[in-house]
Amino acid sequence: MLDLRRIGAYISRLRKDQDWTQLELADQLNVSHQAVSKWERGDSLPDIGTLPQVAGLFGLTVDDILNAGDNADHREHPHMGRIVEEIAGNRPGQVAEMVNAGKLEMEELVEVAPFVKASALHKVTENIDSSVLTLDVIMRLAPFLGRDTLDELVRQVEEDTLGWQSINWHCIQGLAPFINRETLDRLVDRVADGSIDAHRIMSLAPFLDRDRIGKLLGEVEADQLNPDLLASLAPFLDQGTLSRMVTGLLNKGK
Repeated sequence: MLDLRRIGAYISRLRKDQDWTQLELADQLNVSHQAVSKWERGDSLPDIGTLPQVAGLFGLTVDDILNAGDNADHREHPHMGRIVEEIAGNRPGQVAEMVNAGKLEMEELVEVAPFVKASALHKVTENIDSSVLTLDVIMRLAPFLGRDTLDELVRQVEEDTLGWQSINWHCIQGLAPFINRETLDRLVDRVADGSIDAHRIMSLAPFLDRDRIGKLLGEVEADQLNPDLLASLAPFLDQGTLSRMVTGLLNKGK
């Protein structure tokens, strides 16, 4: 995993070795000195277009910067710099080809994703074979992809037999904040077979409509329903459903 504090400290050391101020480094990279300060504190990373410039300025590779000069880290993730360079050069198709050919681990793309624009990441993922983009990988990329792109990737997984079988509550909970409601409803229907854990409904409630929550509650085992659960779900339930649930609890307590 990329360690921004280590990378920042490394950039700071490189700058000091050149006897440059933060302002002098910023001027050479055409960024603000505040940006350089944030890098060195580990609050942020140079953007995908600036990283190659930083590396070139110090006579290093992008991998050297991302691994903070640590050769051991470079051996663990040897292609992250290549991903950055290809995307910075507007060649996302090259990254997809490397993934499809098995020359690049998806883990490395996931590591770099937080620093890549959604539009560029979309161009990479749209050319990656569906057999490589598992639902677990899509879930980890979800915060960095556009909603429509995510919906399309999930649809591709659904169309694949093995992918369809891999859909589970864990993945759905991870995807829920980022996908369209129609897609979420479809995934919930896929796994909502028989009894449902009430805590799963609670985690999905902010992203489901009230009718869907009421339907799911109807499939929860009676012994899971309690006043605390209903109190937590109350903001997401219509008045009729809430009244029925409260009445059911009162009758159960008699």
